[in-house]
Amino acid sequence: MFEKVDLETATTPARAAATLIVVREASAGLEVLLLRRNPDLKVMAGAWVFPGGKVDADDAGSDALSRARSAAIRELAEETGLSAQSDSLLQFSRWLTPEVVRHRFDTYFFLAPQSPAAAVQVDGGEIVEHRWVRPEDAVAEQAAGALKIPPPTLVSLTDLVGHDSVAGLVAAVEKRSPPYFFPRITELGDDHVFLYPGDSGYEASDPARVACQHRTTMRDGRFSYRRDFSWPDRD
Repeated sequence: MFEKVDLETATTPARAAATLIVVREASAGLEVLLLRRNPDLKVMAGAWVFPGGKVDADDAGSDALSRARSAAIRELAEETGLSAQSDSLLQFSRWLTPEVVRHRFDTYFFLAPQSPAAAVQVDGGEIVEHRWVRPEDAVAEQAAGALKIPPPTLVSLTDLVGHDSVAGLVAAVEKRSPPYFFPRITELGDDHVFLYPGDSGYEASDPARVACQHRTTMRDGRFSYRRDFSWPDRD
């Protein structure tokens, strides 16, 4: 799922990127759009992810956040045929890839409500399949080993669980301060542990410190996410 390098040689800067968490209301409840990456790709081959990609030099904007919005809208159209307006995108989170990973990105995640009637048309190149799925179902499938998703996707899906409507989700995201993730990858026994800010072991990169946990654990190729606190409200 990720290609590690020696920390001493990990000098590759993070590329600016953007991701859209596209949600809609359906008869089964809140659903989120997942895309399957081509199994022949070099990075995250065959994984199910949200629409998104790198920020290009000609993506419009006066700062990193606005350029990420432009990139997210462009990538959504390229990968799914869907459209979105910049002022409708709500900042959801931000992820900086660990230094020990070869392909690094500084990614803004945005929430993008979509009409239930919107038709998805994948590009057939980088993206080969799509599905609308309830967040709780996607999390359960990943836990069962039936769905290949990277940690940022799992964490974001977990944050969507429990919201029955798009309006309720939007209200919750508008209230909270967008969380920032800069994982520190460690090991605990046979497990790979991704420590996030707020975890008791984060500053020391010590997964044995468990008083307050905020981490993803990988065991046998499957991920589990735990957060022992609520997101703080916006200032």
